[in-house]
Amino acid sequence: MPDAQLRADLIRHFRLGRRSIHGPAHWARVQAHAERLALASGGDVTVARYFAWFHDAERLDEAYDLGHGARAAALVRAWRGRLPLSDAQVDLLARACERHELGEVSRDPTIGACWDADRLELTRVGMQPDARYMSTAAGKAETLTVTI
Repeated sequence: MPDAQLRADLIRHFRLGRRSIHGPAHWARVQAHAERLALASGGDVTVARYFAWFHDAERLDEAYDLGHGARAAALVRAWRGRLPLSDAQVDLLARACERHELGEVSRDPTIGACWDADRLELTRVGMQPDARYMSTAAGKAETLTVTI
C-alpha cells in the first residue's frame, strides 16, 4: 500500500476534493479490486496498488475528462523519486494510468488488472461493468456478480 504520507499528499493534490466520486474512497475500492485481480492474473500487485491511488488523481472535473489518464501518468513520472518502485514498475504504472480511460483492453496482466479494477467501480456512477471491456478472466467473471 502506498505510504500514509504519499496518500495524504495525493489527496491534498487532488483538485476535486475528498468527497469526489473519483476521489479517495473510489481509490481505496479500486485498490481492493486491483490487488485481487492482479494476484489472480499474475500481475504486479504493487503496481496495481499504486495505480489505484494515481489513476484519477489528475481529474479536473467529475464528468468526461479526456486526458486525465495522461496527466496521471505525468504525475507518476514527476513523483518518481517518492515511489519505492523499480524503473520498470514506474513505467508500467505510468502506462496503466495513461490509457485507463480509453475503453481499451490489455493483454498485460498488470495493466489489465488495473483497468478492470477501475471498471468494476462503474456501478458508483450508475453503469453496469461489461465483460467485453474487461482484460482479465477474473475481471470478466466479476462482471457477472456486480450489479447496479
